[in-house]
Amino acid sequence: MSKITVELDWETVDSVVVSQLRDTWQSLKADLGANNHVFAWGDQEQDDELIQKHIDALELILKWYATPVQLEDMGLADD
Repeated sequence: MSKITVELDWETVDSVVVSQLRDTWQSLKADLGANNHVFAWGDQEQDDELIQKHIDALELILKWYATPVQLEDMGLADD
């Protein structure tokens, strides 16, 4: 197996991280109320509470890593 070294600048790394966080955030938002049993099997109310906690945490992290334009695109820009 060959070894390949890739150099990435910080902007690219930040973009990849934000993209993955955003995908997870959107997935959890879609799971909210959908009875998908993400964190609590058989208890939709508890599951939704836990999903919302994770959504809130991801929003906090996104506000740290994302650019103002990215935040605006997600509807997370501070007014």
